[in-house]
Amino acid sequence: MSIVMTLQWKKYFFRLTALVISFFLLFNPETLSAQKKNSTLLPDHVKVQYAGGTGFVAVGVGYSNKNQKLEGDLYYGYLPENIGGIRIHSLSAKFVWIPINSVRGKEFILEPLTTGLVVNYSFGKQYFSFDPPNYPYRYYSFPTAIHSALFLGSRVGVNFPANTFVRRLSLYYEILSFDRDIIGLVSNPKSLRITDVVTLSLGLKVNIE
Repeated sequence: MSIVMTLQWKKYFFRLTALVISFFLLFNPETLSAQKKNSTLLPDHVKVQYAGGTGFVAVGVGYSNKNQKLEGDLYYGYLPENIGGIRIHSLSAKFVWIPINSVRGKEFILEPLTTGLVVNYSFGKQYFSFDPPNYPYRYYSFPTAIHSALFLGSRVGVNFPANTFVRRLSLYYEILSFDRDIIGLVSNPKSLRITDVVTLSLGLKVNIE
């Protein structure tokens, strides 16, 4: 990745992160907290992510179950034309499972292992979910609009006081591999290495009360 592209992704990521944090600072925390407690529709957390099959930069909202072991997220992702060659908008559904117990302290929490599934859909006439009518059946092995990936990662978070609307800020990473890449590795173990089929994503999770 060139220095120019590195500066570009940092600019997009930090601007989006600042926008999410500013949202919570500008609105009255007590009002938002009361709305959250009185409504099951408001999300449990907000995430901002760089890369990882959800777009160059993506923002999402999600829900957790009562024991904080399962999460479901929905992301909107964006890839700028000056980085990807074309402008791409996408939606991604992510399902997160935390299989082992977290390490909890008074001011921090460490989730040493997260795992799950990402399903991404890219919008655009150049993409398709099923074989185009002008091509023979099964001409393409994979749809170009829909992709899925498995991932492993971990998170570390800082807890906020109980009377604040933001309950926790966490940084996370995920190492993932897409369906077609996994099949390619299994089919061509002599030509591909594990480092050829994995990618890294970085993100920020904001837990809200």
